[in-house]
Amino acid sequence: MNLRQGNGLVPIKNHTPNSSSPYLLVKFPSPAVFRSLYRNSITDATLEKYREIFQVRMMGGTLEEAGRHFGISRERVRQIEAKFLRAMSRRYAQSSETSSTLDLP
Repeated sequence: MNLRQGNGLVPIKNHTPNSSSPYLLVKFPSPAVFRSLYRNSITDATLEKYREIFQVRMMGGTLEEAGRHFGISRERVRQIEAKFLRAMSRRYAQSSETSSTLDLP
């Protein structure tokens, strides 16, 4: 499942044992949480670029449409999206150990 299939929510892998669904849908993170997912590994300009790419994808845009504005390939958009979904999955797994809510802090 990818951002486009999440219908405005972020699909992350479900780490809950004995669950019938392989994915959970959670709210898109706030700018502060979004920034913390990358732990200062990218510049602010790149961070905003990523957020815009994700927004296009979450609104149903194709990989090509998401990358067109920034002149990047569909494959690069897919890689950026995959990295984001892995980071969200790790973040949710950490937060679910202390809370049962699907909203990320």
